[in-house]
Amino acid sequence: MKLILRIVTVFLVIGLVSAFLTQEGFAEMSENEFANMIKNIVKHAEQGNANAQNLVGEMYFLGKGVKQDYQEAAKWYRKAAEQGDANAQYNLGFMYKNGQGVKQDYQEAAKWYRKAAKWYRKAADQGRANAQYNLGLLYKKGQGVKQDYQEAAKWYRKAAEQGDANAQNLLGEMYSYVEGVKQDYQEAAKWYRKAAEQGDANAQYNLGFMYENGQGVIQDRKEAAKWYRMAAEAGYAYAQNNLGLLYENGQEVLKDDIMAYALFNLAAVQGSKEARNNRALLKTQMSQNQIAEAQRLSRQLLAKIESTNNDTATEPDYIIQESNQIKSMGTGFVINTDAHIVTNHHVISDCKRIEIINSKINSTAKVLFLDEINDLAIIKSNSPVNSYAFLRGGRGIRVGEDITTVGYPLGTILGESVKVTTGNISALTGFDNDTTIMQITAPIQLGNSGGPVLDMSGNVVGIVSSKINELGVEKATGVLLQNINFAIKSQTLQIFLDAHQIDYKMKNADTKLETADIAEAAQEYTIRVTCYE
Repeated sequence: MKLILRIVTVFLVIGLVSAFLTQEGFAEMSENEFANMIKNIVKHAEQGNANAQNLVGEMYFLGKGVKQDYQEAAKWYRKAAEQGDANAQYNLGFMYKNGQGVKQDYQEAAKWYRKAAKWYRKAADQGRANAQYNLGLLYKKGQGVKQDYQEAAKWYRKAAEQGDANAQNLLGEMYSYVEGVKQDYQEAAKWYRKAAEQGDANAQYNLGFMYENGQGVIQDRKEAAKWYRMAAEAGYAYAQNNLGLLYENGQEVLKDDIMAYALFNLAAVQGSKEARNNRALLKTQMSQNQIAEAQRLSRQLLAKIESTNNDTATEPDYIIQESNQIKSMGTGFVINTDAHIVTNHHVISDCKRIEIINSKINSTAKVLFLDEINDLAIIKSNSPVNSYAFLRGGRGIRVGEDITTVGYPLGTILGESVKVTTGNISALTGFDNDTTIMQITAPIQLGNSGGPVLDMSGNVVGIVSSKINELGVEKATGVLLQNINFAIKSQTLQIFLDAHQIDYKMKNADTKLETADIAEAAQEYTIRVTCYE
């Protein structure tokens, strides 16, 4: 009986982690529950459970709950793969094919794909939908088996009929593009709809495209806009571009060049050449004020996308009542001896109570000033503070300069202390040369929002704001963009502080410090911000 309970516990934990890795279920869990879940899955992996080992590999591959580390991911995938776990074999094959965490080796990739195909077939024959989907994927790509679209469609259908959204969307695409089946737009639309209603962004885009062009359904651009909007809000570049075109042309939506430009911006930064061209053409018809407004709207939309997929939303100015339900977590930093704290607008929006904690402070805070457009907020601690950050004075930051970010990714899951990452300034502008933000290469995760970006003298040069959804971009464009993260420039913060007469101190970047020294000083003024609803 104890053995049965242990097995059930293992699979419950694995199911929860799988939900987390696919962005489902995480928001419904308390911080302590999630921390315990991570500990349990790692424990089971270390004890030799293949499913757990594969999931730990996925955690390292995606940087979910742990710092992203492809070598560590490959290590855990191999442990599970050598025990016959088909998912791990597929994942390990993928890493060898792309040279991630291991030396690129197509022969080694093929070896693991073949092993995966063997085990996927066994599981698929037993009716497991995820195995049927993965086997279809291997047949479509010719990985480990001879490429065979008919066989791919066969296995996709089996998984789709069991409700697998990925399989439903891909089966729809096979009907659209005549791969292994006869072209049938009505059948394609049927399967797209099934997947779209489950929240699959690819399928939402595909269904929107069918409605826009009258393929398999009666042409209806209003319905197309509805599905494009859903996919666009999930960060899907093609949908953002097509929705932008509908706004530009005023087709079944009110003509809105600013919204169109903002949507083109979002798609362009994810690598869409079509969106870049559309943006360039539209730019010639807009005033500088309209372009500036569109750039601000782009940041708002990106924060909303990040909020939907990861973080939160927007906008209070007082503490209402006690609440124990965490809505969001982020980071902030003390800016002066008056206990003013800088954070992101989206971190503390719609909070009934704000809690702030670090090694020196355990208090509540109230919201004083908000800037939704630039994603900035000033909150005030209800307890005194001892340390504060300096903004950089003198020469401005330059492309290529080393920087350090400090924050509380994933709340307390990774421990009570601040976490430090390093990188450099990769660009001094954001969307379409927006000069209020910059791009950094330092890895950031859920919970880093609002944290300071520090130069090598320990001065604030920016505020962590958002990151590109890398997997969403890869899925939409086939291009894997890594470490594209945005920070609000300290000059933008200065304007905000000056407008509200908030005191701050500046210091020139005269002395280069070790990262450890920067981190030691920063942990005194960097704050974990928790928003309760």
